[in-house]
Amino acid sequence: MSNSADILIVEDSATQAGQLEFILQSHGFNVRVAVDGARALDMIADAIPTLVISDVIMPNMNGYELCRHLREVEETRLTPFILLTTLSDAQDVIKGLACGADCFIRKPYEEKYLLSRINYCLTNLELRQYERVQSGLELNLNGKRFYISAARQQILDLLISTYEQAVGLNAELLCTNRDMENFTVSVSHDLRSPLGAVRSFAEFLRDEYRTKLDKRGQLCVDSIVEGCDRMLELITGLLNFSRHGRQAMSFNEVDMQDLITEVIAELQASGQNTRCIDISELPNAWGDSDLLKHVWTNLLANALKYSSKQEQPLIQVVGQRSGAELIYQVRDNGVGFDMKYYERLFGVFQRLHAESDFPGTGVGLALVHKIISRHGGRVWAESAPSKGASFYFSLPVYDKPGVN
Repeated sequence: MSNSADILIVEDSATQAGQLEFILQSHGFNVRVAVDGARALDMIADAIPTLVISDVIMPNMNGYELCRHLREVEETRLTPFILLTTLSDAQDVIKGLACGADCFIRKPYEEKYLLSRINYCLTNLELRQYERVQSGLELNLNGKRFYISAARQQILDLLISTYEQAVGLNAELLCTNRDMENFTVSVSHDLRSPLGAVRSFAEFLRDEYRTKLDKRGQLCVDSIVEGCDRMLELITGLLNFSRHGRQAMSFNEVDMQDLITEVIAELQASGQNTRCIDISELPNAWGDSDLLKHVWTNLLANALKYSSKQEQPLIQVVGQRSGAELIYQVRDNGVGFDMKYYERLFGVFQRLHAESDFPGTGVGLALVHKIISRHGGRVWAESAPSKGASFYFSLPVYDKPGVN
């Protein structure tokens, strides 16, 4: 890197500005600091910097407005401009393109990556002297129009930096998810043994000393056993959720008619009344049959549970191809739920009904969502209180022999 480059930092946070100034000065850059866009314009009028690094959200004039102003002035039209942002919205990228920024650096940033982007902008500065904007481009995003007039190389640089940031963020999320899953599995296994021991001692106390316990003592021991059973059930559900999320997938043609028939037979063998289930002809799918079996099991078990208090429970299963998707539906005439709680529906341990009314762990639908997402599909639901519920899931259509 050239140590003769003059870099202007535009940052309203004194702490972040100081940290960035220290990094750049330690690598030989000449550094000036402005607290907002308006002050930056005054400093640029005194001396044009080689490169500008600006925060996006600032008082008086934000980073986009500052960049746009510099692009409108001939003397600063080609000055490299780096935006520091959280990249929390797709519009951030479009706004960056529209104002003519050169690249994004996501907060918090790594020093090595920051320096590499600065070096890239400075290295390519001479090439941009010969590039002229040929034409503009108008984009529409979320009902808002954005006009982009930046040069092709500038657009490419910004998109590449955005992609690099997205890849880095995705890697961080994957690592965090793996750590969380490993932690969950470890804690769950560690809890099972002591919980099992507590339950065993409580059962022993209940069975061997019941005659010596008063009514309140017996009730307390029964509550301990029931509480342990509930916790062990939750732990099992959590382990299943984690295991199915990490399980290697084996894709094959899946005969959905045979698969759901197998699931119904198992539900019936466990004591469920499955005579109320009506199945239409289902199209074959392409996926992991073991995981898709869990999807059908959870959806049908839920439908049976929540329609069990009806005089004439009815569950209907249908499926059809719709464009590039196969859509399957499980509809029941049970208690339903209020759609205002929809956002909680597919969360782990989220329940919309009282445990005393309908027992369960709140893991089943979260597992369904995870499995279908891993297949590249979607999951959604429609319902109203006392009007039953319809659960849908879609799977991509693959043009494989024998797949409808």
